[in-house]
Amino acid sequence: MAQEIKIQAAARTVHGSSASRRIRRAGGIPAVLATLQGETELLELNAHDFEREIARHSNPQLVVTVAVGDHARTALIRELQRDGITGRITHADFGEIDPEKKMHVHIPLVLLGDSVGVRTENGVLEQQLRGVEVVCLPRDVIEDFTVDVSPLHVGEDIKVSALGLDPEKYTLVTHGDLVVANVAAGEVEVKAADAAAPAPEANKKGGKKK
Repeated sequence: MAQEIKIQAAARTVHGSSASRRIRRAGGIPAVLATLQGETELLELNAHDFEREIARHSNPQLVVTVAVGDHARTALIRELQRDGITGRITHADFGEIDPEKKMHVHIPLVLLGDSVGVRTENGVLEQQLRGVEVVCLPRDVIEDFTVDVSPLHVGEDIKVSALGLDPEKYTLVTHGDLVVANVAAGEVEVKAADAAAPAPEANKKGGKKK
């Protein structure tokens, strides 16, 4: 089951560039939440707490609980805007979701293990796919799917269909025939020739002997 991520937020009534700049100067992050009713709520987050929480996760598409006072709702992080120089989050965009309704999400793939082909056959591990698209309930959205590549020999691969996802939780949208990772043959070391080619004969100076 996915880890519960709770985001504390405060409601705000002012909007616009000037208001957003004031929020950032005061140590906050302006945010918006699109509700299931089609409304847009203006929020303010604590920059330090939110940055610290986001830094703990590799997948930016997180399902979170957004709490405003005593009112908490399940939401998906749709977009995080960052400063081009500092990399700090400057704006957050949330979308409320129904916790009992399945949704389409992207989940990253992480390769684990030291493949036989790399370890003993001079092979090279290549990751062809960085993530898969699935349909699942919000509570089943996880950080990533791990893929064990340790059994792979040179010339072998793992396809999406072999990921072994729980069919009761996940419906694959990504085509099953796509290759996740493979082990390709490494470059063959070319040895230098045992005997070097003879150097060209130098031009002789002077004429014929008398």
